Amino acid sequence: MKNKVLLTVLVLLLVKVQAQNILSSNSFIQTCINNSQCFSINNSSYLFYDESKNALYLKIDFVKFKSGQDSLDEWLDDLSSTFLYFKAPVDKEVFQSGFANHHTKVLKLHGQAYLNGIWRNQDVELSLFSSENSVINTSNNNQQYDNIKVNFGLTILPKDYKIHKKAHHLKKSIFIGITMGRINLLQAGMESILKEAYDHQ
Repeated sequence: MKNKVLLTVLVLLLVKVQAQNILSSNSFIQTCINNSQCFSINNSSYLFYDESKNALYLKIDFVKFKSGQDSLDEWLDDLSSTFLYFKAPVDKEVFQSGFANHHTKVLKLHGQAYLNGIWRNQDVELSLFSSENSVINTSNNNQQYDNIKVNFGLTILPKDYKIHKKAHHLKKSIFIGITMGRINLLQAGMESILKEAYDHQ
């Protein structure tokens, strides 16, 4: 019994240490309300790659997009009660070779996005940038992921995810962009970070 308790504690400590080393990515969100452009920028997105499933994941925490100024943050209230997840299959060989001139590669991914308890098919065009001379991060990553940066964007419609009926009645498309995103290698014990997105088929 004591051994099981000790093992559980060790696993929890390992997950905590790994979580502290997770690299965030620059991201922005933009929409239009009453003919006014609303946007927010933050490093509140997280990219993960699971080699065992050959899957790329994006997790966005909308709460962290808030600036602290109520007048600017009101529209984010309709999003801040949920995370956005994106999941798409990507072969791990994509990260290892085949980069064209200037160390770039463009992929068209057929994935799924999750918001407000709803999954929808979502296609994105993803640009990869490889830089073998980049500074090695003090993370748990394999160096090949530290050397890769990611750019892509996705557009969601509030009505598709039933958030158009919330307080601020968001109706226009919402664009989410990831710039110079950094990929975290998903390791054993980190699956809970992605919650239901990890096991979704």
